[in-house]
This record gives sequence, C-alpha cells and structure tokens, in this order.
Amino acid sequence: MPAPTPPKTRARRAAPSRGVRALHVTVLLVVLMTVSGTAWASWTVTGRGTGTAPTAILTAPTSVTATAADGATTVSVAWSGPTTGVAPTGYRVDRTDVASAATVAACGTSPSSLVATTSCSDAALPDGSYRYTVVAVRSGWTATSASSASVTVLASVRTSTSVTSSANPSVVGQPVTYTATVSAASGTPTGAVAFRDGSSAMTCAGGSQTLSSGTATCTVPQASAGTRSITAAYAGSAPYAASSSSSLSQVVAPASTATSLTSSANPSTVGQPVTYTATVSVSAPGGGVPSGTVTFKDGSTPLACTGGTQTLGSGSATCVVTHTAAGTRSVTAVYSGSADHLTSTSQAVSQVVGAAATTTTLTTSAQTVRSGQSVTYTATVAATAPGGGVPTGTVTFKDGSTVISCSSGTQTLGASGVATCTTTFTTTGTRSVTAAYAGTTNHSASTSASLSQGVVAGQTAGLIFSGVTINGIAATPSCSGTVGTSFTCTVAGGNNAVIAANVGFGSSTQTAVSYSGSTETINWSSTGKNAATGTVTVAANATTSTAPVSARKTGSNAASVTVTFTESGGSTWTAVLTVS
Repeated sequence: MPAPTPPKTRARRAAPSRGVRALHVTVLLVVLMTVSGTAWASWTVTGRGTGTAPTAILTAPTSVTATAADGATTVSVAWSGPTTGVAPTGYRVDRTDVASAATVAACGTSPSSLVATTSCSDAALPDGSYRYTVVAVRSGWTATSASSASVTVLASVRTSTSVTSSANPSVVGQPVTYTATVSAASGTPTGAVAFRDGSSAMTCAGGSQTLSSGTATCTVPQASAGTRSITAAYAGSAPYAASSSSSLSQVVAPASTATSLTSSANPSTVGQPVTYTATVSVSAPGGGVPSGTVTFKDGSTPLACTGGTQTLGSGSATCVVTHTAAGTRSVTAVYSGSADHLTSTSQAVSQVVGAAATTTTLTTSAQTVRSGQSVTYTATVAATAPGGGVPTGTVTFKDGSTVISCSSGTQTLGASGVATCTTTFTTTGTRSVTAAYAGTTNHSASTSASLSQGVVAGQTAGLIFSGVTINGIAATPSCSGTVGTSFTCTVAGGNNAVIAANVGFGSSTQTAVSYSGSTETINWSSTGKNAATGTVTVAANATTSTAPVSARKTGSNAASVTVTFTESGGSTWTAVLTVS
C-alpha cells in the first residue's frame, strides 16, 4: 500500500481531456480508513493520458454530551457538527453499555437510517450507565467522534428515610411527634409515609403523613408503657423509590399521677355516713385515664368502707364511712398505681366529727294514777339525723324541777337507748314530768317534752250527790248500794216535781273527796218530762260540780238522773238519783 496521503473523503475521477480520445483506468486498490476522524483513499492509474481527482475532508462530530433527568429513562444526546470539510449526509449514534462494553445503534439510527440534526433522544432505556459516540456519514465514508462522558439512567431515584422522636423517653399519654425525613440525591421526594409500631400501623392523632419539603409527621399519645420499635415507610412516588427507616426504640414510661380527696360532709357527726371521693388525674405531660384501686386511710389505718367502690371508674373511687366516735381525723387516699400510671397519695383531709344531736322521748305506763299507785316512765334517747349510733349514758327523771326518786328501773341507757324509772306520788294533782339525757362525748344532751301526769285521790270510790232539792227545797235522799257501782238515791215529790242535785266524787262511806288536780267531766242523762243528756264538770281538786243535774216527773210518774264517769284505771262509775 502506498504511503497515506492527506485524508480524502473519496477519490473522484477527473473528466477526460478533450485531446485524449480514450483513457483506460484501472483501479488497483481502494482502502477506506479512519484516521483521527478523517477518511482518505488512494489509487493508481494505468493507461495513456493524465487525469485529476479532487479530495475533501470529512471531519468527525465534536462535543458529544449525553444527559438524563433523575428518574427518566430517556437520554438526550447532543453534539456539534463538523465546521470544516464536507458536510455529512447524516449521523449515526452509537450507545455503549459501560458495564458490558456492548455497543448498539441508538436514537433509532442505523447505517441506513441517519439523523440529520445534531441532537437526538434515546428512549426507553433500562437502568445502567452509558457512553455515546456520534458517527458522521457521507457516501459510505464515516468519521466517528470521541465518546461522551458516562451518563447514568435510573428510572427510580433512590431515597433514604429516617425517623426521629420529639420526646424519648416519653410517658404514657404524652403526645409524641415522630418526624420522618425522606431525602434523595437530587430533588425533593413527595408522597405518603406510613408510621409503624412494630408490625402494626400507627393511628396518628395529629401531624401530616404526606410529605412536605421532604418531611412527614405523626403525633401519637402512647396509651401503655413499654419499649416500642418505631419505623417510617416511604411508599415512593415517581420518580422516587420507596424506602424505610431503621427502627427507633421509643421508651414509654408510666405517667405520674396526682390524687385529690374530698369529703361529702365536713364537719360531720357521729353516725353520719360520709362519702370520701378520691380523684386520680395524670400529671402533664402524661395522659390517659388511670385504673386500679384506691385505699382510704384514717391516719395509718385503712378505713373499713361500708359503701362506694374503691376501684377507679373514670378516674374516681369512693368510700362511705360512718364514724362512730367524735374527734378530728386525718383521712388520705392512696392510689395503688398500675403498669401505666404511677402511685400517688392525696393531701390529708382533716375530717371533724362532732357529737350527734339527740332527741329524748318520754312515755308513762298510765296517764292518770291514784296516789300511792306505781307508775313507770320510759325514756328513749335516739340520735338525730344525719347522726347515728346508739346513745349511751344516763337519764334523769324530773317532776317539774324536782328530781324524781326512782324506786326501780334503770336510769342508765341500755343497748337500745332506753332508760326507765318507776315511782309513786303521795299527793293528788297534775305533774309535769321530763326526762333529761346527760349526753356523752359522742352524743349531745337532750331533754324530753314535758309529760302531763295526773294523780288522783287514792280513797275515791265513785260518784255521790250533794245539795239535793225538790222544787228548790232542800231534801235528804235515801241512798243504798255501793258507791261506784250500784249506788242509788231516792227522794219523794209530788206531781211534776223537779229534782236537782250537784254531783261529785266520794269515798265508800259517801264522804266527799277531791278526785284529781284536773277538771273532770261527768256525763248525765235524765228520764221523765223533757228527758235530756248533758255534762257537768268538777273543778281541779274540787269535791262537787259547779252546776246541778236535774229531772222532772211527768205527772205522778217517777223521774230520774243517771250520772256516769270513767276513772283513770278504766272503771266506769255510775249513780242514780230518783224522784218518786
């Protein structure tokens, strides 16, 4: 082969000389080479005559660039066309896989399909790194550019996700904000982030789980104590690939609590039911509703609750106590705590328990008794609401201001709060009897209402008549029978005679007697002309009525007056006065 001559694109035969009739040309050898991007050819000519062949330079493209956007599968290839020599017919673009070194035509070009412009798009590429060369083509001659810099195609942009906690450790019920940060080598990822506690999706009470400026948040008040494994998973959003954070170990400790205590009645009285209410609340920044039990104490001694519930419900517990002794108590409520909430003790409530008020009632065995007859008084002492309990101590029985000397009974209250006194009265009259309870530390003193006690003469036997008149003239009746039962008196009188008499109380010997210290009422009824009924009274301590009873004969027929009285013992006394 002859030595290379300056590059030529192609040998062109010169036109025949006009002075030469024929020229025989033989091409011995044609060589196509690429040297420094320039094509050249050489040849020899035999025969007679001379000729010329012009040459031209086909320069290779320069400044080849290949670019791909993040997440794109298309590479944009651009180059500068030749500025000297002949213009190429078009360009073929070749792509070389950096990893495998395999080269293929790109941008839809081929030796028979060229691109006329100085740029093209190489679409639908798989992920990888590539270099591009551009081949200038003219009439079978080529000039190849230097390779472009490597370009990487990655359909999905890699991301990384991290998660942080606003408070670690935290306490139960404390709102904790988890922040997920999703980053990429270029650009700002968008889309959603899911937060997980272990394998369970978290229910976010706040925050936004949609990325904004590459971050998403989830606010959660953890409901129970323990250590949690928190992760954030980015779902991906074209062109950004999904990614998950490493786990964050979130420590959730039991929340502190505060216990308060109130009393339904302070001060209270002995025997009064008092309800103590304990309220357990969570101290900030914790939250939730505490569960468990509360112990109520009087000093260091647990109270025996007769009611209420000592298990928390909606954060409260109650204890109903009936204090049996007066005094001041230091009552506290102790919350036992739980796995999620710490124990706490209330401030002491100074509970003042005073003596219960009482009432004393008094009864008698007989409302009226005869002098010398025994009578029993019963005093019952009871606590007045809201107080309670059975009073103890002594009771004094009085006649007016004079203490009654009890011949029997007990003046010390028994188990049912009752005291008794048995006595007798020697004189007639109406007594005002009271019972005075002396009181104790736990129950206040009280005095009964006065009881009116009637005492009548013990020698009274029944009813008798006095001051008998016939037609207004004194007369002496003839009496027979027994005073108090079948006692009758008779006096004679003419036609239509009117008999009148006073009536009163008398002994068995018909001696007038003062029956009692109260005014007594005696009933009467008459037969004869103008029969009638009525009453007369005997004044206190008097022996006879102040008004008379009377009857009138009808012609010669007899008439009578019957008087009746029921005495204190229940016996009924009668007496009959007849005019014949």
